[in-house]
Amino acid sequence: MKTWFRSQRGASAIEMAIYTPVMFFVIFLTVQFALHYHGGQVAHAAAREGARIARQSGGSDLAAAEARATTYAAEVGGDQLTEVEVSVVNIDGTHVRVEVCGRAKEIIKNITPRVCRHAEGPIEEFRPDL
Repeated sequence: MKTWFRSQRGASAIEMAIYTPVMFFVIFLTVQFALHYHGGQVAHAAAREGARIARQSGGSDLAAAEARATTYAAEVGGDQLTEVEVSVVNIDGTHVRVEVCGRAKEIIKNITPRVCRHAEGPIEEFRPDL
């Protein structure tokens, strides 16, 4: 009986042709996830900085907190977070909430969702000792 499929010549090339795209896709997803995670960290740092400014001002200067969060995202993240949108809200005069949203750096445009992070805290006020 004659067998034509006994030779293994060229099997490595075929395996490489099949596995290489899968390997590159897994590497691509890993790098994209890392960029998305880093963008989230930049957004969270900017939200914390904006909340700090809003809390220190007694909740009255929300525009300064918004401006600081926007500039802080650019300073810390560079081009890692684009299309930054910041919203600062005074909640019942006792707390402030800062939300920073943006688009993390992408390898291919518009394949990952936007990144949104928020920070919230009580408004600081002076209470004298009794």
